[in-house]
Amino acid sequence: MAVLEYVWEHKESDVKTAHRAIGEARGITHNTVQSTFKRLWEKGLLRRHKDGHAYIYAPRVNRRELTEMMVGDLVDQVAGAEMNVALEAFVNLADRAGEETLEALEALVAARRQAQNERDE
Repeated sequence: MAVLEYVWEHKESDVKTAHRAIGEARGITHNTVQSTFKRLWEKGLLRRHKDGHAYIYAPRVNRRELTEMMVGDLVDQVAGAEMNVALEAFVNLADRAGEETLEALEALVAARRQAQNERDE
């Protein structure tokens, strides 16, 4: 996640620059940072273009899009056809986080219903 966070923050990066910024301090080798960039690119989370001998990587998705993808994958894996189980888990999480979060969830549902109603009209 550190590599993706770095690229989000800096808009783009090559492996060498990212390694100096985040790898060296954590004792992570250049090869590990390079393979992380490559895996993120292969998964479609980064795009890249060649600049001389190095690739310059940039985000293909933002944090919100990645979160939606990860939550969607998790729900598919855990709940599958049992969507009500997943929904109940989200409501329980919102409830544990506090009244403000539960209210935010209710507001999101209300806004989504309103948008659907406007589309249907």
